[in-house]
Amino acid sequence: MKSKYIVAIATFLIVASLYAQQPAENSYLDKINKELPHKFRELKTGTTLEVVREQKVVKIYMLIDDIEQYDQILVERSDEQQRNYSQCKAVQIDKGKFKNNYVELVDQYPLSPKMSNVYRIKTITSEGIMRMYPPVPIVMLAEENARK
Repeated sequence: MKSKYIVAIATFLIVASLYAQQPAENSYLDKINKELPHKFRELKTGTTLEVVREQKVVKIYMLIDDIEQYDQILVERSDEQQRNYSQCKAVQIDKGKFKNNYVELVDQYPLSPKMSNVYRIKTITSEGIMRMYPPVPIVMLAEENARK
């Protein structure tokens, strides 16, 4: 009797894991990428950040779930040691301003390209609740073009 339950549970877990795999996520990623000027490599829950170095500037692409829940979004940068972050952009969120929860920025004065740099997002709600998201390394333009 116990073996029937074990087989049923195992079958359920296999079916659930197959159902939850990539195709649904990829179809959503494909849909988003058709609507946006930047083509994201992957989507993350909460915030997706991709940073690309193009010659002397760094382009910052953000996709933020329910962006209007925030009052402000700060973009910070640091060197490879990630000891000191400096603010490079502040975005004030206004209702209806950001279509598809998408934000595109340019850092005109990035850190030196001779070392690895990272960027991160810090969100602030109108109540003052602050969240920091994991840092993301810069992708070089050549790598980005090879991906497309």
